[in-house]
Amino acid sequence: MRPSWNYLDKKKRGAHTAVMKITTVICCALLILYGLFAAVFALTGLDLLLLVTAGFMPVYRALLSLAGVAALWLLFWLIAFRPTKFLS
Repeated sequence: MRPSWNYLDKKKRGAHTAVMKITTVICCALLILYGLFAAVFALTGLDLLLLVTAGFMPVYRALLSLAGVAALWLLFWLIAFRPTKFLS
């Protein structure tokens, strides 16, 4: 007996949705962490991100660029999935 193609499509779609959700949660967590680091820097002048990377500039800049990628991912997620569509 052959498996139904519809079943396989649903299974793939579920995995895809789960990966999208995990990626979105990771991006949100990164942006919250960067926000906390920025708040500490604004209040005390201590750059925690520079401290965490031990002053190694390539890693520091890579982590800063990761914040931009995370923000773009969340913008894409908001446009593609429209989570606020059902609030009205």
